[in-house]
Amino acid sequence: MFTKILKFRTFSTINILPKPFATKPIEYSADTSLEQVHIDEAVKLAPILQAASFDLWKQSHEIFINHGLKTTNFLRIVTGNPSILSRQPKKVIDSLENWRSCQFGETLSYLLLTKYPELLDITDGRKLVKHVTYLKGYLGTNKNVWKLLMNSPDLIKQSEGNIKKKIDYINQTMRIEIPEIVKSEALSRSLFDIQCRHVFLDRLGLFKPRNPKADPDEPTKNPRLYKITDTSDKTFATKIAHVTLAEFEAFEDLYKRELRRKDREQDEDDLEEDDDDEDDYDDDHKI
Repeated sequence: MFTKILKFRTFSTINILPKPFATKPIEYSADTSLEQVHIDEAVKLAPILQAASFDLWKQSHEIFINHGLKTTNFLRIVTGNPSILSRQPKKVIDSLENWRSCQFGETLSYLLLTKYPELLDITDGRKLVKHVTYLKGYLGTNKNVWKLLMNSPDLIKQSEGNIKKKIDYINQTMRIEIPEIVKSEALSRSLFDIQCRHVFLDRLGLFKPRNPKADPDEPTKNPRLYKITDTSDKTFATKIAHVTLAEFEAFEDLYKRELRRKDREQDEDDLEEDDDDEDDYDDDHKI
């Protein structure tokens, strides 16, 4: 009888515990613990990590957990960028803090770093924040900057001048709005690649610039930007431009020559202007 009462009281006590209290320790353990099996799986993906001691794994893991990341994030980061495991703790902490300073929000920042662990190699926090601020000037919000980096992480290493040329070309020449730019990988391409594909479609009659006065939300028959820039040469040629790869490659070569010729002509015009300026100066200063 006593045994039955004890069992009843035990089950009753368990049943009346609030769910968060009963489940939180299990979830916490699953999200933040580091087991040998985790390390073994990571080593399979990045064999270079097998030289690291368990203490080193534990030390590095604790840094990420203390900053709000989960074990799964940590493992993806170290397998994607193994050098982080042997990096001095202060340098790792500084890198994490630098990205938090970009004001994307903790969750979005960690999604970005998990997808592109190489971004933790950036050490100059001031330069990083300045670059993000520059991008925000074009894109309007921190969320848009984050979306763009999720598609084009190499933008962090591109010069402001290079970024400006590409955004201006897409926005002003192709007349494509910022939201569409943000959703593509266009800015990871060179300016020449963007121009070449756009001009090719234009000359084929497959791309017509939107009227500046038209509603930006009005549908257009032009291919979406991501279809123009986020595709291989073969896919772009055959699926978007509806020509053969050889035809597109031939145009690409001709377009390079065309741009070189224009550059030479521009240089010659500049020299002639300089000569005219010198003649005018001499005339004005004759005794």
